[in-house]
Amino acid sequence: MKIDMEELKKDKETNFKERLDFIDRYVEWIKATPNKVWSKKYKEFIDSAFRKS
Repeated sequence: MKIDMEELKKDKETNFKERLDFIDRYVEWIKATPNKVWSKKYKEFIDSAFRKS
């Protein structure tokens, strides 16, 4: 099996851009959402991560 380094490089760049886009959207959601709402959602997320481990 041959690995195409150019394709991997493009995939890496795409993934990086997608992560930055997600972070931007998440920050906007946090700014636009009342603290009680987003802190509850964050708690649910953290709790679910601990249940899986």
